[in-house]
Amino acid sequence: MAPTGLTKNLKADYGLVDDDAKNNQSETFRKAIADLAAKGGGRLIVPKGTYRLANVRLMSNIHLLIEKDTVIKPDWPKGSKTVVFSLDAEQPKKMTKGQEGAFIENVSIRGLGGRWTVDYSDRFPNKGEGVRGVLGRMVKNFLISDMDVKDNCTVYCGMTLSPTNTNIKDVTKWEVSRATDGTIRNCRIFNGSPGYGLVQLHGAQNVHFEDLYADGGVTLRLETGAVGLHTGVYNITGKNIVCENGRCAVMMGPHSAVNGKVNVENVTTRGCTYAVQLGLGGVKEAQLKLDPHAKPGSFAKGSSIKNIHAEFGMNAQLKKHSLQMVPEANFKHLRLWYDSKFFSGPSIAPVYDGSEARYEVIIENVTSEGFEHDEKIVTAEDARPGKWSNSFDDWKSEYGIKEVERPVPVKN
Repeated sequence: MAPTGLTKNLKADYGLVDDDAKNNQSETFRKAIADLAAKGGGRLIVPKGTYRLANVRLMSNIHLLIEKDTVIKPDWPKGSKTVVFSLDAEQPKKMTKGQEGAFIENVSIRGLGGRWTVDYSDRFPNKGEGVRGVLGRMVKNFLISDMDVKDNCTVYCGMTLSPTNTNIKDVTKWEVSRATDGTIRNCRIFNGSPGYGLVQLHGAQNVHFEDLYADGGVTLRLETGAVGLHTGVYNITGKNIVCENGRCAVMMGPHSAVNGKVNVENVTTRGCTYAVQLGLGGVKEAQLKLDPHAKPGSFAKGSSIKNIHAEFGMNAQLKKHSLQMVPEANFKHLRLWYDSKFFSGPSIAPVYDGSEARYEVIIENVTSEGFEHDEKIVTAEDARPGKWSNSFDDWKSEYGIKEVERPVPVKN
């Protein structure tokens, strides 16, 4: 963002109304963004208020400055999926020659004087519905900061970074083919879904994450897309990544993507299943239809996660598939989620390495407190023999179905 430049106010200059999110005012944002972009870009101030928005696409050289304590609620019809802010060029799957590789650049969404909030805590998690606060795709040189997400265990992460969704197979000569050269800092999510969390990376390059927090779910999820032509992350760095009562702070899962280096330091969890979870690569049938030569993915040599601290807790979010890692003595503490996919229960270990040596991530300086065992890093070899499904049946038989109640939407 230039030290000086054109500045407009969405209320004073474009008629934005603080109507407690009664009406969708996305068109006001779109008009202001287009107007400012036509003049070379600049700052667009969002005054403190409560607004309803969806599918607001930034353009090059636009910087949204959202005043402290502003609340944005998605315009999100039942049965649909939506995004609040999109950092992406308009790029259809079937492109003309001039549209190939189009991207926006030099954009930001940041707080003005403090944090701002995207709030969809008033929604149940329902099948066929999903929401994201920010989606970044064909964008270069970007910043997202000071954003809080109030969730209710809904589908999708608060932020997602993705590759181009074109059907063109060779994009190696494009200047940008995914979210590139960015920083995401000082952001949080509350009541995140165990299947999602704060940030999901399907495609990103040269992106730094700092001072991130998740209450529930996964804070920084480097689980590259299971199906797609251009998934993959390269040169990703992170610092000060925290999670409470969730699955983990950092998750790495390559699926079939051959990823570059990932280097993260200062990871802290309180009451999570793990602090760090490394997953095994694998190829789905749908991916083989796109790429018959696809193989299990990996992360580049030199990837590392350093300075990890995990505190034991009783409200971790555990996937049923991890039952063989749970000591049988702790089965009595498990509470099944309403969706029958996850448990709430005791933490398992600071680090789970499920890579099976197919790729290497350097793990250094792991500390913990409150765990009954001393193992800092566990692997599939530490699992009890048998199938998790049989253990699940045994648990149901012995302890009954002790369910966690379906999340109750907050009345706003």
